Amino acid sequence: MKKKMGWTSLLLALILTLSACSGSGSNKDNGAVNSDSNGESSEGSEKPYEVVYAYPTFDNVPVDIQLVQDEINEISKAKINVTVKLMPISNSAYGNQINLMMSSGEKMDMFAMLGNYNTQVSKGMLHPIGDIMEENAQGIIDALGPDYYNATKVDGVSFGVPSIRDLAQDYGFVMRKDLADKYSIDFSQIKTFDDYGKLFQVLKSNEPDMVSAANASGGSILGTYRTYDQLGNELGVLLNNGLDDLKVVNWFASDEYENMVRKLREWYLDGYLLKDAATTPESTQAVLKSGKAAGYFSQMKPGFESQEGRIVGQDMVAVRTVSPVAKTDTVTNVALGVSAKSENPEKTLQFLNLMYTDKEIVNLIDWGIEGKHYVKADGQDIVIRYPEGVTGDNVSYKNYGWMHGNQFLSYVFEGDEPDVYVNMDTFNKSASKSKALGFTFNGDPVKNEIAASNAVLDQYKRVLESGAVDVDKVLPEFLKKLTGAGIDKIIAEKQNQLDKWAASNSAE
Repeated sequence: MKKKMGWTSLLLALILTLSACSGSGSNKDNGAVNSDSNGESSEGSEKPYEVVYAYPTFDNVPVDIQLVQDEINEISKAKINVTVKLMPISNSAYGNQINLMMSSGEKMDMFAMLGNYNTQVSKGMLHPIGDIMEENAQGIIDALGPDYYNATKVDGVSFGVPSIRDLAQDYGFVMRKDLADKYSIDFSQIKTFDDYGKLFQVLKSNEPDMVSAANASGGSILGTYRTYDQLGNELGVLLNNGLDDLKVVNWFASDEYENMVRKLREWYLDGYLLKDAATTPESTQAVLKSGKAAGYFSQMKPGFESQEGRIVGQDMVAVRTVSPVAKTDTVTNVALGVSAKSENPEKTLQFLNLMYTDKEIVNLIDWGIEGKHYVKADGQDIVIRYPEGVTGDNVSYKNYGWMHGNQFLSYVFEGDEPDVYVNMDTFNKSASKSKALGFTFNGDPVKNEIAASNAVLDQYKRVLESGAVDVDKVLPEFLKKLTGAGIDKIIAEKQNQLDKWAASNSAE
């Protein structure tokens, strides 16, 4: 009798166990975990969701990327039951590779965009994340603030988020400090674009074999010194960086543009500018490194001089003549988005949220593993340097903090000011904002005119803006061809869209 009751008890226990297992399984939701208000979570029984994150790299794939990835995944798995596969792709092949992955169905959950956010939205490459942001990535919204978060919205819908870095820009000229000191150059006398001629004259008279400004790589000075809001492209802009009004004009037909290209031509003839700037493949920094130039025009940010100094191997100083301003293009210039083909946008967003809120995750992505890829500088909590025997050339893991989430949570590399990110945060918050901040132009209705106008820009813009051609002869040709390509139609369409956007915003 006792033996029979024993089997009955075992059968009852087995039934209860199976019932409990069945009940718990009904609450699973593709890797969901329990989270507290601080984002901490206990790992569920589901297999972690793997987020594939693609981004461009300007170096070789880091040797230790798997080691760093493993460290990241220990944290993200415990917090949100997500792992990540980091997928750096050479910048030269990046655009084509992203398109191929999307068309072939290869797994990709999240990717970075450099200067082409609007294009990726119009191509349908991005998941509309606005409806799931608050539930899965409120930390991103809080970190950005409403103005900068809303700047990525297209027709009221968010398709991506900017990395937190310099979200505004000021503009000016950066040069070798030794030359500025040697010739006692007084930057306080340089207040406008025309005033740079005073600086260039001093340099030329003392360094006749050196050009003053070396904006190379086939680019142009006015491409890195902007006094207008380009509204997604330069085919219809707001003058004075959009601070005055919302009237769209032809920048290339403006008095300001004509005055600037005439000044550039004057400087070119005086020997202040690089003769082959419009065609040379050599980078601006390489020209400076070679000793052929004193400086270059650029958009800037706090800590810019230190950053450029490390690149060119010289101490640098700068003068700024256009005050900080935030425009849609400065905000969306570096953006992160969830792929339209992601199998789980919610979990992808949860990982992206960690890139904006979790200091450990941020520094692993940016710098790698402490003790192996970097060490804390003596007596410093936030300043780091390479370990003994390691340099920027042989370090086995490197990345770009300005690309991956919230750079303000990143360590500061030795040589930069320790409070550079505090200053940059103040810079972002205090910058003037274009009246069109948040407006994104949809060029589809005039795509043929845009293509034709861009072909004209390719023919004329670089040579005009490097001072290499006669303005009296070439500028009228340029403007005539732009008109023939349809720039007036583009401007009218842009104005129409901007007016509707402004009316919608004022009604909210």
